[in-house]
Amino acid sequence: MFQGLHNCLMDDKGRLAFPSPLRTALEKLGAGETFVLTQSLYDPCLVAVSEADFRANAEKVRQLPPSNPAVIRFKRYVIAPATITTIDRAGRVGIPKELREYGGLERECVWAGVVEQIELWSKARWDELRRGQAPDDIEKTREFLERHGL
Repeated sequence: MFQGLHNCLMDDKGRLAFPSPLRTALEKLGAGETFVLTQSLYDPCLVAVSEADFRANAEKVRQLPPSNPAVIRFKRYVIAPATITTIDRAGRVGIPKELREYGGLERECVWAGVVEQIELWSKARWDELRRGQAPDDIEKTREFLERHGL
């Protein structure tokens, strides 16, 4: 399980530190030093998942009708830009330029462990997301979670 918020700085080569608590969680999943990084389908950020989880999702997509527009978009939007990322000896990961552009990643970034995956946000977008949560949205979230026992 992934959890926690971790601020970090990206260098001029597009590398940033990968937080040790998230690294430990990856290792517990048997993922070692690698994971898959791709665009989020739901938010303007990147998502990181283990290779096994990525393969399982790709296999689910493979079972769907290939001519369905939603399937085509998913393949183009999530599968195509995905890259296998390796944590280097210094504990950093390199983020490809195309993914940095999609995520709006500049110098300040935030890693967010969100149970089954890790999100990578630009600090500016993360702060905007947090500021934009209206009290009504929070109340609707609470109501939904309470209906599901949380």
